[in-house]
Amino acid sequence: MKLLTPIAFFFLMFSLFFTGCKKEKLEEKAKEPSNVPTGSTDDTENSDGTDEKEENDSPTDALKLFQRLTNGVLQGEKEIDVREFNISSDKADSLYNCFIRNNPLLFHLKVSGNIGYRVDLQHPEYLATFIPQYAVLPAIIHDIYPAMEEAIETFYMELDYRMTPAEIAYTLYQKLCKEIIYGERNEEYPNLAYSSFSALGAFITHKAVCQGYSLSLSLLLNGLGIQTEYVTGPIPGTSGHAWNRIYIDGNWYNADATFDDASSYNLTTISSINKYFLCSDELFYTTFEHAKPYLNLQEQIYTTSGNKFDSEKCVIRRFDTQGEIIKTEAIYANGYWYYLSTKNEKMKIIKSDFNGQHIKELRQQNIASTIGNVDKVQYTKDRIFFLDIIDGKYNICSIDYDGNDFRQEKRISFIEASSTELKLSQDKSLPVHDFRGIVALKSELMLAKLRLLYFHGDDDYFHLSQPQAQVLENSIKDIEIMLKNQHIDDTQANILAKEIKSKRKAYNLPISVKR
Repeated sequence: MKLLTPIAFFFLMFSLFFTGCKKEKLEEKAKEPSNVPTGSTDDTENSDGTDEKEENDSPTDALKLFQRLTNGVLQGEKEIDVREFNISSDKADSLYNCFIRNNPLLFHLKVSGNIGYRVDLQHPEYLATFIPQYAVLPAIIHDIYPAMEEAIETFYMELDYRMTPAEIAYTLYQKLCKEIIYGERNEEYPNLAYSSFSALGAFITHKAVCQGYSLSLSLLLNGLGIQTEYVTGPIPGTSGHAWNRIYIDGNWYNADATFDDASSYNLTTISSINKYFLCSDELFYTTFEHAKPYLNLQEQIYTTSGNKFDSEKCVIRRFDTQGEIIKTEAIYANGYWYYLSTKNEKMKIIKSDFNGQHIKELRQQNIASTIGNVDKVQYTKDRIFFLDIIDGKYNICSIDYDGNDFRQEKRISFIEASSTELKLSQDKSLPVHDFRGIVALKSELMLAKLRLLYFHGDDDYFHLSQPQAQVLENSIKDIEIMLKNQHIDDTQANILAKEIKSKRKAYNLPISVKR
C-alpha cells in the first residue's frame, strides 16, 4: 500500500546489499550544493564500542532501512542516522538514488545532485548518516501541499472512464506540455525558486526543466498504476537530460515531454509536438536520434521496447519517420479521437480509435495543407470548427462529431484565414470527459495515498496509531485488494470513489513534515 510495497522493496534492497548497486549519475550539476557535506567525516562511535564492524546484508535490515529513510524524509530530518545498518560508504549514492527513484510520490525531495552523507570517523568505510536534499523547505510544505493535491486532482479530471492506459498516458502528457513552460528559476515564487527541478515546478509554478517534466509524469502515471521510470542521459554541452519510459500492454515505450513541449517551439495552438511520445527504441534513439541513457543505466533499461505505437495510424504519431508532420494534435471526445490529416494533398477530418483503427473520414476539405494556419481546428462540446474553401472563398465551417449537420458559419478573407489570431468560434466549451468508474477510483486512491503519506503527524508511517489515519489506511488497503482481484465494476467504483474522496477531504491530521 505504501510508496513501494514492502515485498517489492524487499527484493530491491536485497539485491542492492548483496550486489552493490552501481553508482547512478542522475543528472550532473555544474557545481555541488555548498550546503551538502558529501562524504564528510564527523566524529562518531560504534554503538557497541567495538573496533570492527560487519556489513549487514540481511533483508530484514534492508526493509528497516527503507522505513527509516521514509520516515526521516517525511519528518523533514536534516540528517538520518543509519549507523545500525553498517552500510558500506561506497554504496551511499546508489542506495539513496534507488530509494528516491522508486518513490515518486515523495515530491518534496531533490533527485539530482550528489547525496550528502557522513561517515563514521572510527570506520570511514561505513555510513553514519544520510543528509537528504529537499526540493522545498520543510517549513512551507504546509502551504504547498493543498495546491499540489488540487493540481494533481485537476490533471486527473481530464480522464475518461473508457480510456486505455495508453490513452490515459497521452492525455496527461498533453496537459503537462500545455501547463509547463521550460525554465529554471521561478522569480515570482521566492520559496520555490528552484522547484523547476521537481514535480513542484509542473504543478505549482508551471515552470520546469527536464527533471521536473519527467518526475511529474512519473508521479501522475505511477499513481494510477501505470509503471513509469525516470531515465537520464548525456547531452553534449549540458549537465544532462531526463525523460521517461512507460510500461504499457506488456512493453516499454519512451517519452520525452521536455522535447515535445510545443511552447519551446513558440507554437501556441497545440500542447505537444508529440514526436517523442510512446516511441520504440528504434524510433526514439535511432530515427529521431534522441540521447541514450548513461552507460551505467543502459544495463538496467529493462527489455527492448515495443513498437505498437510507432505506426502512422496511431493518433499520437504526428510525425512520420522522415520527420514530416502528417496530422494535428488528437482530441478525445465521446470515446473516440479526432484530428486533421495533413498527409495528402487535401486535408481530412478523421475520427478513429487510439490505435488508428476503425477510421472514419468525417470531411475532406477543399483546401491544401501547404497553406499556413489552415490546420487550425477547434473542438467544442458539441461541434468541430474548421477552415474550408467554398465557391473559391475561405469559410469557417462546422460539423457534429459524427460528421453530420454541416454548417457554413462565416465567410472570411485570406488574410483572416492565415492569421494566427483567428478564432474559429466564440463557443469556449470543451468536449465532455466522463470522469468516473475505475479510472476515477484509481485517481482518488492515489490522492488518498498522497494525503496519508504527508499527513500523519509524528506517527511512524509504517505503524500508524492515530485512529483517523488507520481508518483511511484500511480503506485504501480494501480498495487495492478489490482492484487487484478485479472484484469491482464501474458502478461499485463510482460509489467507492465518492467514499474515499469524502474520507480524504475530511482527513485533517497534522502534516508530517515539521516546520
